[in-house]
Amino acid sequence: MKIAFIDKKGVDIRVEYKSLKIDEQKIPLRLLDTLVIGASASLDSKNILKMTKEGISLLLISARSDDMAIVFSAKAKSAELKMEQYNAQKKALDIAKYFIAQKVELHAKHLLEHDIVLDTSAILLNIQKARSTQRLLGIEGSFSSRYFRQYFKLFPKKLHLGKRSRQPPLDPVNAMLSFSYMLVYNLITIRLLSFGFEPSIGFMHQPFRGHNALASDFMELFRADINEFVFKLFDEQKLQSSDFTKSGGIYLKYDARRRVWGYFKSFNQKIQSKLDKEITLLREKIKD
Repeated sequence: MKIAFIDKKGVDIRVEYKSLKIDEQKIPLRLLDTLVIGASASLDSKNILKMTKEGISLLLISARSDDMAIVFSAKAKSAELKMEQYNAQKKALDIAKYFIAQKVELHAKHLLEHDIVLDTSAILLNIQKARSTQRLLGIEGSFSSRYFRQYFKLFPKKLHLGKRSRQPPLDPVNAMLSFSYMLVYNLITIRLLSFGFEPSIGFMHQPFRGHNALASDFMELFRADINEFVFKLFDEQKLQSSDFTKSGGIYLKYDARRRVWGYFKSFNQKIQSKLDKEITLLREKIKD
């Protein structure tokens, strides 16, 4: 995934001669497949269509980083794969077990890197014994609570309240976790669309309104990576409590978000090959 991040207020974005022109800067379209826009920008429908015609997707982010939208080409892609994905629902339990077992192992490994030991043997056994996705989700929820009780101990107490808080996040660590999760979730959605999957049909998570359940399935493979990314931002003092503002919740300030893009771009490059391998693996699983 070749990404460019634009988070400059009032910037003018347009397509000229197979290049994306951002004010006076030019980026050849062939070097892009995703454009992330995080601030008010001047971009008309004509230029949006030029980008989608070239296979470039857009991810739009609200000022408070609490809402995002995807613009993707309306051209149909890989109808056969979507049918296989739908027919593979009969394998949903086995595929869901894979996602949850991987999540447990990756999260336990993450804490072990910080000298915190979580015994997962009983949990992994219960996953294999589970006879429904509902039971698996119960196991996953219980494990996540255990994990986060330990995870928050990695941070100074002034940065968190000791537990996950969402919609809205109530402290800087949760604000950064929620922002990072939402960002990766939407980038995974774009990647699934580019492969031809239907992102709303999952195996572990169930479709619900606007929820891209398959993207949530894949998120389980990357949450530990994201958690470490967030930890390092604070541990290396790239972010501090002063970088957040209170407005019905705790949110990342605009100037701080602009700094984060460089760190996130490096992080995203590290996880891309893993994401593509996991998507390819799922494609093989549903064709079996």
